[in-house]
Amino acid sequence: MVVTNSTDPNIPNGVYDAYCLNPLLDISVSPISYAAQNYAGNTAASFTPIGFSSLSQVQVDQLNWLLSQNFTSDAKFGGQFNFGEVQTAIWKIVGFTSSDIDGSGNDLFLSDNTRQFVNKIEADELVSRAQAAVASGNGVLPTDAFFTTIIDPAGDVQPLIVQLQSAKLGNYVWADADADGIQDSGEAGVDNVVVELWKDGIKVASTLTGDDFSTAAVENGFYQFAGLKAGDYQVKFIAPTGQLFTLQDANANAQDAADSDADAASGFSQIVTLAAGESNQTIDAGLVSAPELASLGDYVWVDSNNDGQQNDGNTGLNGVTVNLYRGDILVATTETADDGGGNAGYYLFNNLEPGDYKVEFVAPAGYALAKQDQGADGSDSDADTTTGMTVVTTLTSGENDLSWDAGLVQLASIGDRVWEDKDGDGQQDAGENGIAGATVKLYTCVNNAPGVFVGQTTTDANGNYTFANLLPGEYIVEFTTPSGFTSTLANVGADGSDSDNVGGLSGCYLLTPGENEDTVDAGFYRAAALGDRVWSDTNANGQQDAGENGVANVTIELYKCVNNLPVGAVLATDVTDVNGNYNFTDLAPGDYIVKFITPAGYTLTTANVGADGTDSDAGIGGLSGCYNLESGETDNTVDAGLVELASIGDRVWEDKDGDGQQDAGENGIA
Repeated sequence: MVVTNSTDPNIPNGVYDAYCLNPLLDISVSPISYAAQNYAGNTAASFTPIGFSSLSQVQVDQLNWLLSQNFTSDAKFGGQFNFGEVQTAIWKIVGFTSSDIDGSGNDLFLSDNTRQFVNKIEADELVSRAQAAVASGNGVLPTDAFFTTIIDPAGDVQPLIVQLQSAKLGNYVWADADADGIQDSGEAGVDNVVVELWKDGIKVASTLTGDDFSTAAVENGFYQFAGLKAGDYQVKFIAPTGQLFTLQDANANAQDAADSDADAASGFSQIVTLAAGESNQTIDAGLVSAPELASLGDYVWVDSNNDGQQNDGNTGLNGVTVNLYRGDILVATTETADDGGGNAGYYLFNNLEPGDYKVEFVAPAGYALAKQDQGADGSDSDADTTTGMTVVTTLTSGENDLSWDAGLVQLASIGDRVWEDKDGDGQQDAGENGIAGATVKLYTCVNNAPGVFVGQTTTDANGNYTFANLLPGEYIVEFTTPSGFTSTLANVGADGSDSDNVGGLSGCYLLTPGENEDTVDAGFYRAAALGDRVWSDTNANGQQDAGENGVANVTIELYKCVNNLPVGAVLATDVTDVNGNYNFTDLAPGDYIVKFITPAGYTLTTANVGADGTDSDAGIGGLSGCYNLESGETDNTVDAGLVELASIGDRVWEDKDGDGQQDAGENGIA
């Protein structure tokens, strides 16, 4: 039927398949114009005006199903059926017998002037298929009221049923036994799966999978939405309880007619664009049995001996964050807690789909992850010491894998103080201040020598330093001597307050888990100095008066002092300059005594008379007495006064003439 000049949006201009409804009425094939009425072809009431008042709705549904299959044009049927066979099936559905049809004399028209043979057996088969399809209740009918229309010409003229919409969308739901997303030989169709048709976000039809009623064989898993307008559609598959959709668009969609098109989460297919009359039979869904859910977890413990094994009391630790990943996607987070029996450190991820997972353990503050994979899998630590991640594990259906553990090692620390050792005794005494800004470095210790560099810090305002968050192990501290300082005595007295600095290194310290080693100190002192002047005390009053000059080239010796006496060998010797000055520098803090060597022709003046800065300190034997020098101290008060010796005398003689004068010839008395 060719439609032109149409103003009815349901019957736009075009070419349509039209079938006669009454084999006993004529329709002229000559150019005759008829006035006609049309009715929606999907309701029994539409057939009453054309003489089919007794036609049931079931028969009307059978007609609509038959037409919607496109038996004459769908390539699926391979040309098996022709228009004459479909026409014959229509007449039989509305109630005409074979005798009625044969007696009408219309065989010539059905067979296209005998060029097309009408197989009545196939026509009867089409009737049987239509009856079975409608009886199935599977939602096999087109849903649009204007899928077909009745054309009723005025007068006693042949009425027509016209197919207005002819696109189709279907095809198959199957059990994907090997879960590869492809319909393999021997994989059976699945009946009674709900399949919905959606257009523009609205559900427009629903059906159940089952037999493909358009074929003679009895099949499983098929569905069909027929009698569709051209346009965009989506199919939604509803997975039965206990079933999941298989892989979507397997093999990069290279086998579209045999792959699964259902999205795993939503069940929707891709959007399918149907042209008028197009039959798309590639929208399928594969089903697999939903696996039993799995679980994964176990234990986080404090590894007190840092061997990566649960062999040291197994003290679990609560509150540790544990993350679960599937690929690189975080899927769950939990914290370790009691297991219900009072045992700490347990965690569990349950209700997991089978698949590949990995666990991340987040070490809490003050802890590091223990050594990885150090023994039996059920009792070692599985976390990478840097990332906290385990390797990937594959959970199978129903598996409960409780073997993923992490040992945590309490971190250690080392440090203490760098101070100015005022008295140079190697001990931190009251009033001895810390040295701020001193550089301290930490290394691993290998054979009592620095190994791998660990870190560097500087002392605070009080001279304190700390290296925290250290893995248990052996370490050595390096002290950089501050500018202007010298290392004090090492390892003298109590360890917590002595200096441990020998040649800039502390020695090796073995830190156990959680240990805080706060005895590693370094003492430094600034050089001291001692000296002043040797002068000529011309008035012998023991004080340096104006005009009294220094005495050059006087030798002065420096000794250690104990009980105001020199001890040991001479430490240093100096000679006074032209001004009588001398100086002993670069001295360590301590007790010193000065010895002045009295030059010939001189004697020492009276010692310790008057002001200390200007008196003479040289006593018996030229010794000054004991001076205690602190770090950085310069004592320029140690002086010595010299008195240049005089002489007196002349002669005892025999005064021969008794005049009191030594006259010539008067001899001395020996």
